[in-house]
Amino acid sequence: MATATQHNLEIVPSNVTANSTVSYRNGNPVIQFIIGEQDAMLLGNTLRFTGQFRAFLSEGTDTTSADPLAMSEKLGVYSTIDTLTIKSQKTGQTIETIRHYNRFLSSYLPVTSSAQDNMGHLYTSALVLPNYDAQTQSVVNIPSQDTTGNHFCCALPCGLFNGRNPIPLMQEAVGGLLIELHLAPDQQVFHSNSDTSAAITDAFYEFENITLCCETLEPDPVTLQTLKSRSSGTFEYNSINSYYQTINSANGIINFQLGLSRVLGCFANIVPASHINNYKFDGLATLYPTNTNGEKAEIKELFFTRNGSKFPLDFNVDTLQATDPTNKTIDPQIIYYYMDSLVKFADIKRTSINQVNTRYSDSARFDKDFADGGCGFGIGIAYDRVSDQGVDFRNVNFGLNMSLDLTTDSPQAFYLFVHNKNTLVFGPGGLQVMS
Repeated sequence: MATATQHNLEIVPSNVTANSTVSYRNGNPVIQFIIGEQDAMLLGNTLRFTGQFRAFLSEGTDTTSADPLAMSEKLGVYSTIDTLTIKSQKTGQTIETIRHYNRFLSSYLPVTSSAQDNMGHLYTSALVLPNYDAQTQSVVNIPSQDTTGNHFCCALPCGLFNGRNPIPLMQEAVGGLLIELHLAPDQQVFHSNSDTSAAITDAFYEFENITLCCETLEPDPVTLQTLKSRSSGTFEYNSINSYYQTINSANGIINFQLGLSRVLGCFANIVPASHINNYKFDGLATLYPTNTNGEKAEIKELFFTRNGSKFPLDFNVDTLQATDPTNKTIDPQIIYYYMDSLVKFADIKRTSINQVNTRYSDSARFDKDFADGGCGFGIGIAYDRVSDQGVDFRNVNFGLNMSLDLTTDSPQAFYLFVHNKNTLVFGPGGLQVMS
C-alpha cells in the first residue's frame, strides 16, 4: 500500500546578496523566500528561519561590554522582524500579513512560554533570554574574535503556520507560497541601557547565511490524484490582523472597523509613542500606560464594546486602583482576560506572566526594570471559547474604553491584534480569502 513521502527543504532567499549578508542599514529591508508550486503539502509548524545574527556598534566595529547597546531580551532575533507577509506564489494573493510582528510576539511569547523555555530552547533557537544582562552579554556583545555571529533557527508563529492542517502547495490549490520578512529599523531593535544614546547612534544588526527550512508531505498517488481532480476546494485557517492607534487622555477610547466575520479574540500592548524608533528607549517593551516622567498611569476602569454595546462582558472591569490608588498590583481581571485572549486560559501550562512582572512602578521605562523577561502587561478579551466560530464584526465597530490616570501630554501607542478565522477558496478563477 502506497504511503505519503516526507521531504526536507532548505530554501535560500530569492533576493540574496552577493556576500550572503542582509541588513536594514545597507538597503536590504525585505527578505523573500519562495516555496515553489509542487504536488505536496507544507507542514507549517516545521517551518524555521535560520541564519547568523551579529550586532555592530558601527561599520566594522564590534560591540563590547563597555558599550551601552542592548536589545529586547524577551524577543531576541524576533525583534528584527517588523512585518510577516505570506502570499500565494501563483496569484500573488495575500493569505496573511501581520504588521508590527515583533510587537505581536512581545505579547505572544511571554504568555505561551516559561522562564525555563527562555533559558533553554528559546535561547538556542531565537536568542531569547529571561534576563536583560544575560541577553546583552550572550547575544549583543559577542566576542570580537567571533566572526560567525550567533546562530539561530526560529519558528515563525502566525495563524497559518500554527495550524494543524497541512497547506496544499499544488497548482490546483494555493500554488506555492511567497514569504516576506520586512526587517525593523535598527533604532527600533536596539536601545541604550544608560541615560544617553549618543554612543550607539550608528549601531546596526546584520544577518548572514540565512535560509528557510521546512518539511513537506507528498501524498500517495491515489490521494494526490483525488486532490488534483477537484475543480475547487477550501482551506480553513486562523489569521492575525494588526491595528494601531494612540491615546492621550484620561478617557482612552479605541474604535476600529475590523471588517472581519469570525473574530475569536483580540489583545493589545502599549508603549509610549516617544519610545518608538528611539535609541534611547526600548520601543518593543510592553508597558502599562505611563506619564511623561515615567510614572504609572493606572487603569481604573475598562470595558469592551461591539456596535456601541458592552460585549462580550456586560459589565465594567473596575480595577483595584479605582478604590486604592496606592495599590501597585495590576488588577488580576485585566491579566486574566489578556492571557485568555491569546490562549484559552485553562490550556496555559507554561507562561512567563506573573505577579512580579505585572506590577505598577513609578519609574519603570524599560523591560529591564522588571524581572522574568520584562513587563508582561497587556489588554485583551476572548470572544468565542465554545463554538470556535467567532463573532461577526463585518458591519459593526470594535471598541475599548478605559479610564486611566494619564495626566500629562504623553501619547500612548496602542497596538491591537485580532485573532480571526479565515477560509481560503481556490478554483478555476483563482484564490479568494474569506475573512
